[in-house]
Amino acid sequence: MHWSLESRVPFLTTDLAEFLLSMPEEYLLSDAGQTKHLFRAAMRGLVPDQILDRRDKIGFATPELAWLQALEPQIDDWLAFAKEIPFLNHEKVVAMVHDTLAGKRRFTWQAWRLINFCRWMQLFQPVVRA
Repeated sequence: MHWSLESRVPFLTTDLAEFLLSMPEEYLLSDAGQTKHLFRAAMRGLVPDQILDRRDKIGFATPELAWLQALEPQIDDWLAFAKEIPFLNHEKVVAMVHDTLAGKRRFTWQAWRLINFCRWMQLFQPVVRA
């Protein structure tokens, strides 16, 4: 964490994660679509309502698109390895990534994941069966 931002998940332990995953969905998501339903109900009266009912919460945004655009000359080398991956269509992968970086497609996690997946495959070269 020396050179990055630290994201803390203060209550998350393995036991708590297993417990939460065993709960019915309606305990986690209310009928109205509010997340952390049970947690918010448990905290009501302990934490101010204005905090529990906030709607403007956003996660820390990272500039993946800007990073990829800065690395664009290198990305073609990384995507070249898609030719070696039987379940990827190299031409479509390259076109989709280039369209995303050029702003012709809305940025989604697909481009980021495809680039990183191709790079990972290139570095570690696991056995891939067609």
